[in-house]
Amino acid sequence: MPASVAAVAALAAGGGARAGETPCWVDHGVVVVSAAFGDITGDFLFDLAAPKSELHVDVALEHGIVTPTSSDTLRLGDQRIPATLAVANLDARTIGLPTTLNGLIGADVLKGYVIDLRLAPCRLALWPRHPPAFHATTRLPVTIVGGVPTVGASVTDGRTGLAGDFAIDTGSAGIRVSADAARLSRTRKGLDANSRLSPPARLAAVSLGGDVILSAPAALESDLPASLLGSLGTQVWSRYSVRLDLRHNTLELAAPQRSLLPLREKVARGAGRMRGRAAASARRSARSPGS
Repeated sequence: MPASVAAVAALAAGGGARAGETPCWVDHGVVVVSAAFGDITGDFLFDLAAPKSELHVDVALEHGIVTPTSSDTLRLGDQRIPATLAVANLDARTIGLPTTLNGLIGADVLKGYVIDLRLAPCRLALWPRHPPAFHATTRLPVTIVGGVPTVGASVTDGRTGLAGDFAIDTGSAGIRVSADAARLSRTRKGLDANSRLSPPARLAAVSLGGDVILSAPAALESDLPASLLGSLGTQVWSRYSVRLDLRHNTLELAAPQRSLLPLREKVARGAGRMRGRAAASARRSARSPGS
């Protein structure tokens, strides 16, 4: 049985791309895109929870870049974005991925864009202005914390709950909860409590905009701004078509899967089943001898 993420009580309260689309895919729960930075063309991690975009140091050296940063044009889909990427070692983000990553595209280069994302199958589009119609079922405010877009959500291990701001994370498979606010209920030798690709724990439920995800895979996160409780990874976003508007700081969600029901509907259905069982029991009692 997987571990659960136990909250600290003190803190409880596809086909071809269409116009505008960028080729993308989900690799071990993280979003990867085809992009180019100057003459460097290939696969980049697309991580909205990363405040800064980065170029893998090995790739930089292969192209003669020996400075701490590099400025050039980032070509992502049909967009040409002037960008400065920090040169960094991305080995920790590539371990376990069969894909060789040239770099990481973070939130800094996406300011001013409307981002449409669907993960099954993967479709990504950037709109600098006049995005197409989007028929949202849920609309939530977005707050920028530490340079990354966040949204209000709550998590529970079944006993204790936490509510606050969670980063919109496309670079992790599960839900990540701040290690300052939670711990694993069980540990074992060799377990990576912070794994992005293989979350080792389970949360009883995650609530976002009135929808509830049960038994969600989860991990801890040890390096977060104090005002963030964690991040919501692709386990959440794969259930929706997502529109993130970084011009007006809003998140819109559409077409949740049937397995994801609004909380009020879950409660109503549960109450209905209980009433049905009670009525059936009463009918059986009425038919029994001696009644």
